This record gives sequence, structure tokens and C-alpha cells, in this order.
Amino acid sequence: MINAEAAESLDNLRNPFMEQLIISSILDDIARIQSDYLLSKPIGVRKELGQYFTGVKIAKYMASIINVPPDVNTPVSILDAGAGSGILSAAAALHLLNQGIKNIHIVAYEIDTELTLLLRQTYSIIKNICQERQSRLTFEIKNLDFILHRPDQSNELNMFDISVINPPYFKYNVKMSPYSKTLSDLYSGDPNIYASFMAVALNCLNNSGQLISITPRSFTNGLYFKGFRKYILSNASLTKVHVFKHRGKLFSNDESSVLQENIICKYSKVEKQKSIEIRTSDCDASLESPFIENYPKDVVIDQSNEQNIIRIPESKDDYNILLSAGMLNESFDGAGYFISTGPVVEHRTQEFIERQSVSIEHDSVPLFRPHNVKPIYTGWTGSQPKDVVFKLLEGFEKHVVENNNYVLLKRLTSKDEKRRLIAGVYLKSCFDGRCIGFGNKVNYIGLKSGNLSKAEAVGLAVLFNSTFMDKYFRCISGNTQVNATEVRLMKIPSRCEIKEIGRSVGNKQALDQDEIDSIVQPYIGSDLYG
Repeated sequence: MINAEAAESLDNLRNPFMEQLIISSILDDIARIQSDYLLSKPIGVRKELGQYFTGVKIAKYMASIINVPPDVNTPVSILDAGAGSGILSAAAALHLLNQGIKNIHIVAYEIDTELTLLLRQTYSIIKNICQERQSRLTFEIKNLDFILHRPDQSNELNMFDISVINPPYFKYNVKMSPYSKTLSDLYSGDPNIYASFMAVALNCLNNSGQLISITPRSFTNGLYFKGFRKYILSNASLTKVHVFKHRGKLFSNDESSVLQENIICKYSKVEKQKSIEIRTSDCDASLESPFIENYPKDVVIDQSNEQNIIRIPESKDDYNILLSAGMLNESFDGAGYFISTGPVVEHRTQEFIERQSVSIEHDSVPLFRPHNVKPIYTGWTGSQPKDVVFKLLEGFEKHVVENNNYVLLKRLTSKDEKRRLIAGVYLKSCFDGRCIGFGNKVNYIGLKSGNLSKAEAVGLAVLFNSTFMDKYFRCISGNTQVNATEVRLMKIPSRCEIKEIGRSVGNKQALDQDEIDSIVQPYIGSDLYG
């Protein structure tokens, strides 16, 4: 039950600080209802439904960035899709109420029947608070799948003023799932279900509507979300992005929370701005005092190609990195380089892989895995515990590549690793054979036409190991996976300059970070190594 004294005092107090304390108390009561549900629901069931519940601090913060209509007598409608226990729409309603809005209507979609009972409790609490303030709250709870019963395709839809959502998160089979192609009228592609929720919610907003969402950052880059990015950026303005420097506990059920980096975004259908506000904080602990900067829209949204990647500079340093990168004349793809994922998928090729007596015979080749990729040069001796060989059994041809000079780039790094980009040179002379094995957890880089010289390969490896390129990549991608799509779009020095970088290394087999950065600095025109 809600604290009766808090409910009574909310009508009388005019001190903004005290009112925020009271609102927090009300949301804490709602959060306890949510917590009881979490304790009763197995983690596996919640994961299957993609349920990751919002905490009180996040809910209050998301509500705080809603633009309140100047006319307090104007009715305001809120859409909460995948509402859970309703803490987001409750926080939004309390924020509007605190700003003087007299008439609020909430429509909540929730597929979990058990949660619809909790939603009724939540909204009844807020309704009572509104009555205490001589205001009115009405609500509708729809026990429906938001995507399979799209409100934007209903003849009865009344467009919403606000949608504040923490959508479910799960991938689905594009061939078997009922969600596949359900949004083909909005955009092409079949991204994660959370993107579907964002797209439909946006399509339910009126011409001055606002969408506030907390989702994984993965939609901001990558080929997978290309169609979705085009849709959302064509139909609304991205006005605010809040990024968390540390993932921490963003969700109430943190033991099963999404492992990806999460961001809060605000979109507006009416604002046409030239800049985008970027906010950063350390997890949710410093939400109320984030670092705030405004950056030009054309720096945040890369419109130099059809990908429309959303780049997020977390500091002035990052912003200057993006400016410097923009002044480079060449792109990775335009320079004539290719990047591909290693073709050996180990769990599908077990019969080809030898883990016992690791030695190179006439019928086997080294298989390069992530541990073999070191800064500047790769290393495979056969003596390391993780070293394996790839046997050239029948059908081996589709799993190997031509033995030549390449740069290997790790595809996967952990969230807490200091670097995202780790590159090492593989030289043809390292192994006397016609082919070589690269695992699918490494990317390999070469020339589309011709072969890399040693100097050019070393130059590329030095460049990718620089602080500049690592920070540049982090602005582009919040993923721990290094995808080929992002690398192809990165700006780089010219091939002639890359060869010069390689020649300047000479015969050194290793370089420390300061040496790498000092070599690269003259070619990128920036001294931004913090």
C-alpha cells in the first residue's frame, strides 16, 4: 500500500526537492510490487519473454526528460509498450502531475497476464495521487502482444503524446517467428524485438510526440539495423542520448540483465535541431548529475554514407577524434582493403581440428585463434595450450584461405578490456603452404586487388593498434564485437601513408603504446591521446 502521509503531503508541498522525495517514495512502493513479482517468476520464464524491469532511478530520470505541454489543461496521453509493472508510465504521469498537468491518460500493453494485475495496482496508486491533486488519471490495460496487435494499424487509434518504454529484448528466427516481416511496411530487415517496439511506438505518436526509450546500443550501428535506423531517423529527430560509462545495475532483475551496453534516447517528432545533447554518467549512481554536451547533428549521425550510423562521443576528446577522422581523405573500403571473418567455425568443424600433438604435417595448417593475435604481430608456435592445427581432410577447401600477407583483427573483446581493436600481422613466410586457417573469432584484412606488402600490413596493424583508432571505433560502436561493417566505413590515412607508417617501424617486433601513438600521430593530424 502507498504511504498515506506521502499521498496527503504531495498535494500540499510546493518545495521541489521535497516533492521529488515524495515521488521517489511512491515509485519505491511500486517497485516493491515489481520486486515481489520478480521473486515469484523463474529467471528462465522472464528471459523467454525478454523481461528486464526498470529500476526507480532510471524510471524517474526517463520521465524527467519529457517536455511538458505549456497548457496544463491540455490532456496528455502516454503509451507504455511492454509495460511490465508500469513503473515507467507511472513515473511519467507523476512528472506531468508535478508540472501541473490536470488530465492524463495511459494505455499500457503487456503480454504477461500476471503483470496486468500488477499494472492495475500501479495505476490505482497513481490515480489516487492525481485525485489528491485535483487532477484526473485514466488508464487502459491491454493484455496483448504489442507487435502482433499493432495499435498503429487499428482504426480506433488515437495518436499519443508520449511513449516511454523499456521494450523486451530477444532475437527471433526470421523464418519461423510470427514477428518476422510484421513491420515490413515501416522498414526492411528483421532486427531484435526491441527495435520493433521502438518503431511501432514511434508510429503511434502524434505530430508533436516524444519517444523516450532505454535499449541496447546495438541499433546505432551495424548492417543488421540499417533499415531500422533509416526509418526512425527519417520520422523523428534524435534530441538526447544518455550513455552509461559502466553498465552496472540498470535493471531490477540484474542477475539476468542484458549484457550489452544500454542507452537512453529521446526522439521528437516536432523538434528540428542542429545539435544533439549527449549525456554521460557512471551507471545509474550519478544520473541526476550527468556530464552534458551538445554536439552538431552531422557529427553524431554520420550521413556520409547510407548506413546512418549514430556515433556517440562520450567526451570532448571523443568529439575531437570524430572531427579529426572526418578530415581524413580515405575510407577503409574506398582505399581498396577488404575485411572478412575467418571461415573456420570450430563447433561445426570438430573433425578438422587437432588439439593433442600440435605439429604441422603435410596434411595440416595452423589455425589462428584470438589468443594468437598480438599487437603488431601474430604468434603461433604450436606450443601454447590453446594452439591447434586444422587438418586438410576432404572438403577442407571452403574452410581455409590462400596463404598470403594479412592483418588479423580480434572480433570479440570483453566489456572491461582496455582496447576494442587489437591487430597483428600474419606474414606468408611464417608458414610454407598454399593455405592457412583463420577462426571465425578473428577478422582478416587484405587487398581486394593484389596482396599486401609487409610494410603495408605492418602499417595497418600499427594504425589499428593506435589510441586514436580505438577511441574512434568506440564512438562508432558500443558492441564488444568488432564488425566488418563499421571497419569498412572508418576513415583512415591514404595507402601511401600507411606504407610509410609500416616502413618507419623497421624490423621491430614489438612496440609499446606510446611508440605506436607517436608513429601514427603525424598521419591523423591530431594529438588526442589521453
